[in-house]
Amino acid sequence: MVDYAVDRSARLEAAGFFPDLGWKKRTNVSVSENGKTYRAAVAEGLKSAVFQIDGQIIRDGAKCDKYLAVVEDKESNAKGMAVFIELKGKDVSHAIDQLEVTLKSRLFLPLPQKSDLVRARIVTAGCRPKSSSKLKLEEVRKRFKILYNTELRVLKNLQSDTTIAI
Repeated sequence: MVDYAVDRSARLEAAGFFPDLGWKKRTNVSVSENGKTYRAAVAEGLKSAVFQIDGQIIRDGAKCDKYLAVVEDKESNAKGMAVFIELKGKDVSHAIDQLEVTLKSRLFLPLPQKSDLVRARIVTAGCRPKSSSKLKLEEVRKRFKILYNTELRVLKNLQSDTTIAI
């Protein structure tokens, strides 16, 4: 079985979409847009690349901003991790919708399997959700895990994500 991150990255490149931040071994990855920044450490020896989804891969309708692929190598039997990133000011509900639409986009189907390592990240301006919003967010996290086999987290601007390791 082909790994989700490896397969989707190869599909994007075959369709003529190449990473804005090219394939390279790096210990940290950082992407920014409109003053919001996603950061994560990458385990030693892994290659990563960042693709621009909004306005390039998906031009119309709702979509997330970036797709980060981290792989052992780009061979067909390699393992990897996919991270869908939405850099958002305050509207977490809209960010959730954008991530879901992207995950269901034809370029990213079929949906990830249980063995695939897939994350969805929302980077906010740093505002804390109200207690009622926290309950709703927990329901959404469960939905992402069940429907998309994807781990959803909301991060504050510049907050580092957990280390990406395979």
